[in-house]
Amino acid sequence: MPAKQSDVHAMPAMLQLLAQLLWARDILSVAALAGLVGENKDNVRARLSLLNAVIHVPDDDDEPNLRILHISFCDYLIERAPIRISASLGHETLARACLRVMAEQLYFNVSQSRSSYESNLTTRTATVTPALEYACLQWIYHVALISVPSELDVEIDAVFRSRFLFWLEVLSILGQVSRATKILLLAASTVGRLP
Repeated sequence: MPAKQSDVHAMPAMLQLLAQLLWARDILSVAALAGLVGENKDNVRARLSLLNAVIHVPDDDDEPNLRILHISFCDYLIERAPIRISASLGHETLARACLRVMAEQLYFNVSQSRSSYESNLTTRTATVTPALEYACLQWIYHVALISVPSELDVEIDAVFRSRFLFWLEVLSILGQVSRATKILLLAASTVGRLP
């Protein structure tokens, strides 16, 4: 049964962390996961450290090496735990997190370039957080894997109607503009409408 929006918001904090860690498309850092769940890094680190027997938490918050150590723990969370973390719930949680991060962190001149003639690749700043990087590159893949992607049409429209060029600027900063076409084609075939 697909997760309802109220289910996602009522999910305890640890389950939300585990859902995002389990279904993330890239290996995350503590900083990236904290940004996606909207919490500070120390709280995320403290919660995940409770599970240090099954989750590797790197010492450096920016090191993308946060991972589940034992496949049997993944199997348990997906198939046997009292509160299972389904793929649909994991992807919906990540899709909503990506859209929230982009809504909050995409803005005019996110690269902080002094001139529109200056290359974005030379001006990468702390304004492109690990969570924003993940969100800009992975949002559509999570949206495409939820039960009813059109449920996110309003959120997608709110992000991209006013922030589309800012999203492209982040892709430029990351040297990933070539991925924009693929992302937009998948979005056009997945969601009900694009701005």
